[in-house]
Amino acid sequence: MFAQFIRVVSLFAILGFLALDKAGARGSESCDGRAEVIVHNAYPDATKNDDETFQVGESTISINDREAGIDAPHMMTCRVWPANPQLTLVAVPLIKSANEDGTVGDLELLVVDTGTSAVRKRLLLADRMTDDAIRISAVEFDTARYRLSREQTAFGLRISTNGSSRPNPYDEVSLWLYAIDKGSLHPLLDGMIVSKNTGEWDTNCAGEFQSSESTLSMSSNRTHGYADITVVETGSTKTNFVGKDNSCEDKTVTSKPQTLRLVYDGKEYRIPEDRRAVT
Repeated sequence: MFAQFIRVVSLFAILGFLALDKAGARGSESCDGRAEVIVHNAYPDATKNDDETFQVGESTISINDREAGIDAPHMMTCRVWPANPQLTLVAVPLIKSANEDGTVGDLELLVVDTGTSAVRKRLLLADRMTDDAIRISAVEFDTARYRLSREQTAFGLRISTNGSSRPNPYDEVSLWLYAIDKGSLHPLLDGMIVSKNTGEWDTNCAGEFQSSESTLSMSSNRTHGYADITVVETGSTKTNFVGKDNSCEDKTVTSKPQTLRLVYDGKEYRIPEDRRAVT
């Protein structure tokens, strides 16, 4: 039954990403042979440990010149920005330590010239790669058309996390939005949960599982010059129980979609506390 739950969780995650695929949100995370050049441009003092890692002070950078996998959250990833194809988005995990107890590290976002790999903008996100019982399982760019205004488009960063408890399964995907404004890279949305699956069960059959998915769309209404963001959240609760013939049965109740609006306050889009990322 746990395997069945995992399949359900995976289906929800896939469906959430498919909605973004239609908007051109996902693409190759490969750096297409440019990873080493980008590292040298961004970190001139970096030393090469081997073919796949560099040392920058106390931090290790793992490069990725091939297709990234969902199980490689510590790999540097790149994505040509469809809204500005002359620019490439780069996420560089700066890992200080990683073991079975968790990870300690930062994440640096780079915006580089697609042609020359020269660094145009950068933003260091301190401790963004640090985790423990709730592990980071994926770091991916989201390049759907987050059009803030006629002249301005944001890009997204999605961070997936999951727990290790079998009786209390947990996974979550959260979204951050960034834009280039006044010559710098600025955070606009600071970690909103867009997919969440939780549960509690006896590891045999009986239990209850909750799932929620959110889709975002840009509104025609603007506040402080930026479009409002409409969020539609759908959720369901699945209850497993032992039937009369000792078979494991289930019942799913789908909740009514909830809609909320995120408004730009001149600095960022405010997020309700109950929808704020754990990471």
